[in-house]
Amino acid sequence: MAPKAQNSMISYHSIRYQKPETSKLEMASLNRVSLFCMVVALLIPFPSTNYCVAKLEEKKKHAALFIFGDSLFDAGNNVFINGPTADFWPYGETFFKHPTGRCCDGRLVPDFIAEYAKLELIKPYLQPGFEDYTDGVNFASAGAGVLPETHPGTINLKLQLSYFEEVEKKLKRQLGNAEAKKLVARAVYLFSIGGNDYMAVTLNQTTPLTSFYKKKYMTMVLANFTTVIKKVYKMGGRKFGFQNLGPIGCMPATKASLGITTDCAHEPLVIAKMHNIALPKLLQKIQRQLPGFKYALYDYYTTLAERTLYSTKFGFKVGKSACCGSGAYNGELTCGGKNGTVKYKLCSNPSEYVWFDAAHPTQSANRQLSKLFWSGFPNITGPYNLKKLFHMV
Repeated sequence: MAPKAQNSMISYHSIRYQKPETSKLEMASLNRVSLFCMVVALLIPFPSTNYCVAKLEEKKKHAALFIFGDSLFDAGNNVFINGPTADFWPYGETFFKHPTGRCCDGRLVPDFIAEYAKLELIKPYLQPGFEDYTDGVNFASAGAGVLPETHPGTINLKLQLSYFEEVEKKLKRQLGNAEAKKLVARAVYLFSIGGNDYMAVTLNQTTPLTSFYKKKYMTMVLANFTTVIKKVYKMGGRKFGFQNLGPIGCMPATKASLGITTDCAHEPLVIAKMHNIALPKLLQKIQRQLPGFKYALYDYYTTLAERTLYSTKFGFKVGKSACCGSGAYNGELTCGGKNGTVKYKLCSNPSEYVWFDAAHPTQSANRQLSKLFWSGFPNITGPYNLKKLFHMV
């Protein structure tokens, strides 16, 4: 059961042929390819046979994508729990032409990753009627944290893990244990979470946090994060993609909330950097402990900070203010003015902006960022990038 929502604001926040018969779910996942092949066979009868056999085999052996995270990755789960979401105009205006629950004018980083991996858009787990998990599932929830207490009423990371456990059970029932095990092992597991945990403690303090408290809190966040990673590994997951914390002190929302007149707020950046220094060390330790554990760690912090502070170098006109919102930097989370009760400003061309609303990048920024996650060099995404993980047997 999904958690009941409480009022809270968005913080930034292969299947092979199985003898003796093919499962119904597998047939459903291959249906689109089969239909395409029938059309090709009518148009180009002779050479199409080998081509279509190859395409069907490719579809069976593809790597699924399972997505865990917060509003940077939420494709609409919060719509179905009445949680903090973006299910109103102008969210979705650029690509979908209607709101989908994504905190963006269009597609998110995981949407582009799915495209690069030749998958359909990965659907939110809570979408009614969604039961074909062969391409993967999106469990992310806007406002969610690693820690359950960060934003009650959202789908925290532990709860997202429990949803994945349910998906694995359903895959075993639908495909059989052997085929489900192969799908889970071939899949890539994508994570972007933790920003809401740190924003919750930095924005609610009247005095600066001590170094001791920051370290203790970060250790708690990373310990809970590690538990989830190891449980996914124990269930058969081997290929993981991690996006480190973004420059949370540079978000329009942070600057507006703290009354910052400089480029970025110092305190949130310090704790984000602490997390980002500790994360690669943690993943290296996990890699030594778990045989076959492979990962891609993307430096989301640096690449987004560069675009925020030096926007024109990357083809943007505006980097420090949001396209949609109100107040300083358009940093108040009022984009859309739900039910028309809140006034807000909306730019005419989101593609010229790095930030769409006070805490979330535009589709144009996400496109650039996702390319670096997918095929970036080791200094940006390493030791593997996502392209290598998806193509890894």
